[in-house]
Amino acid sequence: MAKFGVKMTATVALGAIAVAATATIAQAQSRVDWLASGDTMSYDGYLMANESVFASCDSDCGDLDLFLYDAVSGELVASDTLVDAAPVVVAPYEGNFVIQVVMSSCSLEPCETWTDSDAGF
Repeated sequence: MAKFGVKMTATVALGAIAVAATATIAQAQSRVDWLASGDTMSYDGYLMANESVFASCDSDCGDLDLFLYDAVSGELVASDTLVDAAPVVVAPYEGNFVIQVVMSSCSLEPCETWTDSDAGF
């Protein structure tokens, strides 16, 4: 009977590893684009209240900006226009949004950008 108990423990442990690996893969959906100075890229997404949307870019990028618009009204609800390459905006409420990434400065064009959110939009 002890042998069966050990085997069962090993099976449960392997199952937990498989579940953890699957959950990690499915958490966020990164958007990858190549943008030159002045280029923009927009994405539609459903966000939860207080969900962060963040972007970054490669080492040739000097400034990347992020804007969040209400998808129904078109109203700007959040923006990050600081002179940096890692903007973050937070959804003020749950709903459909348009996420706009703007390449303000890229020294070796185009620059690679990544856009994600806490839960994957």
